[in-house]
Amino acid sequence: MNTLRYPIIFSALLTSTAVLAEPAKAPEEVLVTGGRNAILSLGGSAQIIDEAMLEQFDFSDLNQVMSSLPGVYIREEDGYGLRPNIGIRGATSERSQKITIMEDGVLITPAPYSAPAAYYIPNISRMSAVELVKGPAAILHGPHTVGGAINFASRPISDDPLREIDISYGSDNYQKLQFFSSEKIGEYGYAIDLLRFSGDGFKELDGGGDTGFERNDINLKFSWQPEMQGEQSQTFTLKLGYADEDADETYLGLTDSDFSADPTRRYAASQLDHFTSDHSQVHLGHVFDFNDSLSVHSTAYWNQFNRSWNKLDGFIAGIAIRDVLNNPDIFTREIGIIRGEIDSNGSEAETLDVTENAREYGSMGVQTAVKLQLTQGDIEHDIDVGLRLHQDYVERDHSIQGYLMTSGRMTSDGQQRGDKLLDEAETDAVAVHIMDTISWRDFKFTVGLRHENISGDADDFLNNTSNSKSQSETLPGIAVFWQYSDKLGFLAGVNRGFSPASPSAGSGVDPELSTNYEYGFRYNSQNLSLEAIGFFSDYENLLGRCRVSDPSCTPGEEFNGGEAEIAGVEIISQWTKELSQTLTGEVSLSYTYTETAFQSDFSSGFSQWGDVESGDELPYIPEQIARLQLGAKATQWEAFIALSYQSEMRDQAGKQAISQVTHTDAYSTVDASGSWFINTQWTVQLSVDNLLDEEAVVSLRPFGARPNKPRTFRLRAKYSF
Repeated sequence: MNTLRYPIIFSALLTSTAVLAEPAKAPEEVLVTGGRNAILSLGGSAQIIDEAMLEQFDFSDLNQVMSSLPGVYIREEDGYGLRPNIGIRGATSERSQKITIMEDGVLITPAPYSAPAAYYIPNISRMSAVELVKGPAAILHGPHTVGGAINFASRPISDDPLREIDISYGSDNYQKLQFFSSEKIGEYGYAIDLLRFSGDGFKELDGGGDTGFERNDINLKFSWQPEMQGEQSQTFTLKLGYADEDADETYLGLTDSDFSADPTRRYAASQLDHFTSDHSQVHLGHVFDFNDSLSVHSTAYWNQFNRSWNKLDGFIAGIAIRDVLNNPDIFTREIGIIRGEIDSNGSEAETLDVTENAREYGSMGVQTAVKLQLTQGDIEHDIDVGLRLHQDYVERDHSIQGYLMTSGRMTSDGQQRGDKLLDEAETDAVAVHIMDTISWRDFKFTVGLRHENISGDADDFLNNTSNSKSQSETLPGIAVFWQYSDKLGFLAGVNRGFSPASPSAGSGVDPELSTNYEYGFRYNSQNLSLEAIGFFSDYENLLGRCRVSDPSCTPGEEFNGGEAEIAGVEIISQWTKELSQTLTGEVSLSYTYTETAFQSDFSSGFSQWGDVESGDELPYIPEQIARLQLGAKATQWEAFIALSYQSEMRDQAGKQAISQVTHTDAYSTVDASGSWFINTQWTVQLSVDNLLDEEAVVSLRPFGARPNKPRTFRLRAKYSF
């Protein structure tokens, strides 16, 4: 099922757009927002983290990077951000499945339509910027528009010769080695980015064993800018990438009492858990600038992601592992087996289920966007018209193996148990968008429309069933920005939110649909910037999706959650002040407040919802998130300290006081970093994550209490030549 269904259109469209594209300036990052200056008058909310900000702490954990932006919800899982759970404005954070994720403007999650759970996200260490787009501005980037979109901009090709060697070493044998080389030679340019980072992990496995990870990432860019006559210019770009991961990672957490005694403990039953993956990408882009008013940008792309996760799923025919961890005093034998303290008696009720979760994902397509600027008297139009033809697929083959716990070690029971899951799904999608930003006097009016036409097929080979699903949605959006004064502007907007159901969903499952409102202001002066935006999302239908680790449902099964409302406010601010001729101080703040409520009563087989009553709050959405950062910059050094806070999150929908139900902890962490610029070539940086060594339960899913990363140190040296 992994063949391209549009070979003729693919080739013809790429050829026909080979003379159309965005202005071919010196090659730079693909910024979907237009950059920091464009955001100031954007009809919709957006933020950007640029290269200088990424360098401040040199985080390799995407969760830590994204926590500096308002409206973003993080649910940690492994402490290193290997598989982030990111949500935007109430859209579920579960494996980042309800947000659009791009690299250089191209969909990058393994199968964003067929299986949107993002088990692959680009390594943040090779990015030069991260953009977050919400509200009406997000309708340019689908398919998921209920919350917003994230774009990762990879490092651009350098005009001048640039070589960098970047080495870090830290706690738990954390190692990062990166080499970057780039330059332009006449009409041609290239960039080579080689990255490897690893760690032994901060958890201790009962009986001994590895709990670390290793990642490798190779990325190549090549560009060609042929000489042209007059105003016209063009750029061809070829990007090739390969990444792999080898991690001794698990879904298994701890009981509450064991977490209190030692949050970094790992039970013996997770000793065989092992994740491996590889990701390949080929992106061919072309940019043509006819003149200052007309440009087109086209990209053909192909991505493939293979993963294998051998992990504990529970008992072959016994109590669900989540019930065991929640009630260890009742299921004493089962918890003893999981800890490696009690031997299995040989029955299937005490035989551990270790499932090899093998999957192959692929996505491919072609997209093109025409940008046109028109002036009619004192009215200016910035028009963006785009088309994307996309296909993606997923193939799952999950096979069961039985293991007995014997003297703290797991031994195979020797039985052939066959497949637990054997299916595949494929989706073809055509997406069209048009947006016109109209500038008149002190106003900018943004009017846009997105249309998604989606057709998918799914086959379940174990149950011998097939399913086809077609979805067609038109998603309008409108926004206005009023530059009230040189420093103060107001914005308001509304857009239709959409997240498609997968091909595996039955005919009774509807896509996720919402009407999203936002309103607020931006203030910018020489020393102070402040943005405050209120948001309200009125869901016609919330969509829940079963994962392998969810009990009492079939992986890939989807559930209607009916009407729901999510409302909140986002604040982001930065203040800078010259404290002396050689010293500058900085203060930045990001804050998000969120309220959620289901609007109907229903019973669901989705374990995170269960029996829902109108007024119940949604699970895993914190009420408050905040980050305060203080910094000082001098000629030869800079130092930063950041305090992050996240309130409790309920584990299941409900309206009881959160202290009376199962929930994660509220927690605060302090990160600190100091850099010394020895000369123009050498930089040395010392960073401390979780300086106060805060311990917290950051997730209770899939199985049991999971910890945040303890205090860790990193020493970095970067040499540029």
